[in-house]
Amino acid sequence: MLTLVSTADPKPGRWILPVVIVVLIGFTYLFVNALPPADVAASTSTTSSTTSTTLPASTTSSTLPNDILAFLQELDRFENLANDLLTDLNQANEDWENRGDTGATKDETEAAFTAVRDGAQDLANQVAATTVPEPFPPAWPDTIAAAQQLVTDAQAVIDGLNAPDDGSLRREAVTAYNTSTASFTAQLDAVRALTP
Repeated sequence: MLTLVSTADPKPGRWILPVVIVVLIGFTYLFVNALPPADVAASTSTTSSTTSTTLPASTTSSTLPNDILAFLQELDRFENLANDLLTDLNQANEDWENRGDTGATKDETEAAFTAVRDGAQDLANQVAATTVPEPFPPAWPDTIAAAQQLVTDAQAVIDGLNAPDDGSLRREAVTAYNTSTASFTAQLDAVRALTP
């Protein structure tokens, strides 16, 4: 005859210790990761840490005046904006070229091209309104012209989309916009090269 065996745990609290250990490990992990990185002393074979109290050596010396440093940051921002607009234009153009697969409509494509043109106009306005410290002013008129060319080429893309041809005008305008973006970023590099 079978007898019933008790299934009650004779030591009901023994699961608490593993839980406490896991919690302690978790808190330790979180605490250690929340600590700021340790300062690393610069050596001749490695670059200094970004959190080091010594200034890292770079092409943009920290002895530059603040207005020049701010201007160089603006150049980077202008370049990023131009590249973002180029990406948007090329994506809209590619979607239109493959509209059988993407389902892109003419209205959607024109709206995307118009957004690029408006963004290029905003970029050109910002470039024209920039306060340019010495020694950069001699190169700035060419930068303004290169930024304005983006607006012209973006409008040509819109006109090409609406042209009653086989799309050749739009494709040529897209190519021109890509070339103008490369010229604009090259002009920004030419300005950066004047950094004292």
